[in-house]
Amino acid sequence: MKVELSPDRPKLTVTLSDGSEAILSPLASGDRDWIREGFGELSVQSRYTRFGMGVGRLTANELDYLADVDQRTHVAWGALVDGNGAGVGRYIATSEPGSPEVAITVLDEFQGNGLGTILLRVLVGVARHDGLKELVFRVVPGNTRVQAKLSAIGADTTLVDGLTEGRIVVADIRKDVLEREVVEVLEEFRRS
Repeated sequence: MKVELSPDRPKLTVTLSDGSEAILSPLASGDRDWIREGFGELSVQSRYTRFGMGVGRLTANELDYLADVDQRTHVAWGALVDGNGAGVGRYIATSEPGSPEVAITVLDEFQGNGLGTILLRVLVGVARHDGLKELVFRVVPGNTRVQAKLSAIGADTTLVDGLTEGRIVVADIRKDVLEREVVEVLEEFRRS
């Protein structure tokens, strides 16, 4: 799925573990097609590990929910590799103030090259910049790869209603150079 970003949209380039480059940019509410088409390219297994079910397509309400991005209470960043949509990382405010829920989706062909980890680092950078204390996540128990990565960064997990639930304390995640670049892009995007 080819994605065209306007030349004036703030973005940054990162190198993935396989040596390829990804372009990261905050999503806007007008990126509905990117979300819909990207969902359509996920395998049934990836849909299950991300959404807890192998649904065939997003309903209009689900698409509205995922596309209603304000970059404050609903933060979402997209990733492109070779001009193709590759993944989205987001967090959405919950009823628990200061603890939004994180969700990261990487299309099958781009999994295993560190893109999901980079999208998480982007979200941690935005959360730290915005003064959030922690990020909450829910993962299906069969998604052992993601659970291992979360455990490696010190996330505490527990099984709740059939999902692995946990929290990442933002202050416990070491800052890196990417975080400064993320904040610069975010602030430029918010001003535009």
